[in-house]
Amino acid sequence: MSSTFHFGIVWEYLGYLLAGVKITVLVTTAALLFGAVVGLFVALGRMSKRRWLQWPAIAYVEIFRNTPALIQLMWAYYCLPILAGINLSAIVAATLALAVNGGAYIAEIIRGGIQAVDRGQVEAAKTLGFTHVQTLRKIVLPQAFRKMIPPFVNEMVSLLKFSSLVSVLGVADLTYQAQVVSTTTFRPIEIFTFIAVVYFVLCTALSYVARRLEIRLSVSD
Repeated sequence: MSSTFHFGIVWEYLGYLLAGVKITVLVTTAALLFGAVVGLFVALGRMSKRRWLQWPAIAYVEIFRNTPALIQLMWAYYCLPILAGINLSAIVAATLALAVNGGAYIAEIIRGGIQAVDRGQVEAAKTLGFTHVQTLRKIVLPQAFRKMIPPFVNEMVSLLKFSSLVSVLGVADLTYQAQVVSTTTFRPIEIFTFIAVVYFVLCTALSYVARRLEIRLSVSD
């Protein structure tokens, strides 16, 4: 059995395929921003000495890190309307699911970065009369941020790749557009090869920007 590759089909549908990139980037960016906010509060909760803050944060991290992102996606879209009467559009449900999933990983990244800061500096801040919030904002988080960049980039790339799962809800992202074109043209190899290249370019660009930021911060230090 032989097959002839026809990558010209990609150019015929290029505009349609690239339209999905906008949705992919939008969903990933929104999920990342919301996930970062959630992750920060969860990380602080995990490090709190108050058990009523610590245990829910631990439970959140364990639940969302140890269940598949696809299941969380389906649950947000199909189960929330039944259990809580909350009806979300496909794109909102997808973004929310990716955000809470990413938030669990980001929480651990932030917690690790904060704990890597020398405790002596924290004690010195207390001696100088800094409040806990001031110590976090002015001393701990700026230093922790530098340490968090490499794992945070990994999470950004993972979230970008996980965004392809939103296609199962009918969200017109890059993967969904590729599925439509491949079933229309019967050229899945060419189409999905192109999609793989697009994801590679996006992920590589993210890594490059983060690497430049890391170098810039190192030089400023």
